[in-house]
Amino acid sequence: MGTEEAIAIIYDGLVSENSVPVKLRTYRELDFDLLNQVREALDVLTQYYKDKETVPKKLAIAMVDINSAFSFQAGYFDDKFLEELEGIGIELQEKAIELFSE
Repeated sequence: MGTEEAIAIIYDGLVSENSVPVKLRTYRELDFDLLNQVREALDVLTQYYKDKETVPKKLAIAMVDINSAFSFQAGYFDDKFLEELEGIGIELQEKAIELFSE
């Protein structure tokens, strides 16, 4: 997977109108396939950008406040699923920290 493709996957998976967070809020279902593609793309880009001083804006926009995209009020989903979503948000936030750290 190239960097442009990885950025497109992350942007589509986290920001677009067909993104994982939008599907969660609209259809109340988690698109595991898309989420796993985002995870893989983040791993690719973390390796690519680890020695670079800057990243593309599109990538940065997708990662801004990513944890809150997976945060829902109690009662929106059952407690077990809310915990799973919280874990996903934390995982993606940690990947963002790794991506943007020097």
